[in-house]
Amino acid sequence: MFGTMSTLALYDDFSTEEAKSRAESVGADVSASIYNYENAFSTTIESSDIYRFNAADPGETVRVQSFTYELLQTAVSMYNETEGYYNPGIYYSVDLYGFAPREFDGGKRPYDRESLYELPAQKYIDAFRTLSESFGDIRLYKDETGCYVVKPESCVTVEGDDTVYSLAIDLSGIAKGYVADKIDDYIDRVGYENGYFSFGSSSMAINGSAGSSDGLWTLTFRDPRGNSSDDCYMSVRVRDVALSTSGDYENYYEVDGKRYCHIINPFTGSPIETGILTVTCLGGTAAEADARTTAISAMGLDRAIEYINSDSVKTKNLKIAFVYLNSAGEKLVVTNMEEGEYELAGEHYKLASETDENGDVVFTGEK
Repeated sequence: MFGTMSTLALYDDFSTEEAKSRAESVGADVSASIYNYENAFSTTIESSDIYRFNAADPGETVRVQSFTYELLQTAVSMYNETEGYYNPGIYYSVDLYGFAPREFDGGKRPYDRESLYELPAQKYIDAFRTLSESFGDIRLYKDETGCYVVKPESCVTVEGDDTVYSLAIDLSGIAKGYVADKIDDYIDRVGYENGYFSFGSSSMAINGSAGSSDGLWTLTFRDPRGNSSDDCYMSVRVRDVALSTSGDYENYYEVDGKRYCHIINPFTGSPIETGILTVTCLGGTAAEADARTTAISAMGLDRAIEYINSDSVKTKNLKIAFVYLNSAGEKLVVTNMEEGEYELAGEHYKLASETDENGDVVFTGEK
């Protein structure tokens, strides 16, 4: 669901038929929950809250389900915390580059190209970038009758195209984490202490490990330029934590040797060109981690380090690591984790950061 695979792993004594039946019932409940969330958050299911918002007229008020309202609250909060680097209002920019599932306005669009190997027109890039800025004007409210979201009045037009484009949002960059949080809460309530829930291997909620003496899992961070999904650049030992990973290696294409990935920089309207290949965030909620890793990918080296050193990260004790590809082609690891909290893997990556006396991350490599 949500265009990817999810895995729920429960570890317990399943020696009785009753225990097996209970676990199967939990699995069925989880599948039903994911289905309900997808039906609310999808950009392609016509009855979904997000589809209806995207299809609404500028200024229209759309009634949404309580969990969609909660997810939108989180999205707005993360938009503000990251100063717009996480921005769900980039739906049209994502679609322009061929990374969005289709349906919400049906069929072919004026900006479609015959091939992904033909890049979009700059006039559309600029227009949709401007349109995404109106996400900051979205308004949420609820009363005794329900939960509501008010669509901004902003619209854009493009020369030679009669379409009037209003704000459309895509919550795929945060929805999987939100669902992981909800599934984890449910698993805690029904009493399973060991296991994990993984959504596409990018958003995870991890509990205890029944297979280790200390109850910790060994978690590896994927090598963004590795030859297989088993290649990693870092490992950590964790339990009872939510996390997310974003990177330019899962969903991309190349044109004239240049990589164009699904992560859009809201301030350019185009795929990221920051040198940051992958980001992992541990701590907080999985939904927040989803937004943070997406935002850091778009920030670039200096702004990313500034963000990692911010109170937003420090006060929540978030652990963040990212890989930066410098101008010399070196793959450099930057992290706020202390020595002993992680282990680098492979000879192709080297640490390029340290923590100063104020607890701030300092870049020690070459740009």
